Amino acid sequence: MQEIKQFLKSKGLCEKTLKSYTSILSDVFDKIGKDFTEDKAEYYLTFKNISPRTYNLYRNVINFYTKKYLGYSLTFSKAKVSKSLPTYVTKEEINSIILLTSNIKHKLGLAMIYSSGLRTYELVRLKKYVFDFNNLMIDIKKGKGKKDRQTILKPSLIKPITKYLKILKKDNPYFFQTYRGHISERSFQEVLSRGIKKAGIQKKITLHDLRHSFAINCLDSGIDIEDLRKMLGHSSLKTTQIYLQCKQTNLKEIALKLERNISQCL
Repeated sequence: MQEIKQFLKSKGLCEKTLKSYTSILSDVFDKIGKDFTEDKAEYYLTFKNISPRTYNLYRNVINFYTKKYLGYSLTFSKAKVSKSLPTYVTKEEINSIILLTSNIKHKLGLAMIYSSGLRTYELVRLKKYVFDFNNLMIDIKKGKGKKDRQTILKPSLIKPITKYLKILKKDNPYFFQTYRGHISERSFQEVLSRGIKKAGIQKKITLHDLRHSFAINCLDSGIDIEDLRKMLGHSSLKTTQIYLQCKQTNLKEIALKLERNISQCL
């Protein structure tokens, strides 16, 4: 397993993904051993009683292992996953949640995911020096796939961020500090859950839904989808294009634009 861990690390996988892969492989080895056939792998997954999405994750991890260590690729099909649109969080909902959150650290975290499109993994690991106030940018270092990128910084956040920076410990490089390092991803999800409950919001909202909502808001504001892809850190434009289905269509605005095109002819 140590050799596998080292190989996965060399591929630039983040710690969270690395733990997921090794946990899955440990379960596979425990149930069907390390030297298994494709039939055994398919049988194992068939009776695993997991969701289609989780089934495909397990299949991908097993396929990685069989290709590298057993000399064959899996030929049986992936499970069909129903395609659901991302949950959209309105500006009124996020404002209510942030208003009812007392800790400034938590307020800033929720606001930055919603207005800058950060992944939770990236948010909690932000360093104090990543903010470019002059150019309204956040430099994200070693995001998903160990890639660096930039995203936007909302002007209204400059003042509270500047104020918050002054109270941070100098010997701790992280922006969202704890006495041991940085705040955990789970802590932020718990903060969001409490805010949702206080605000009386009925629908289920995750931190990733705040990132989804950032993307939808950007498209509604007319931002080019390629620029959005770069801000979100997507490798493929296809991943970003799902948000086009969520873009709000303003029929009145379309009608007025067409009116300007033909009004002179009548």
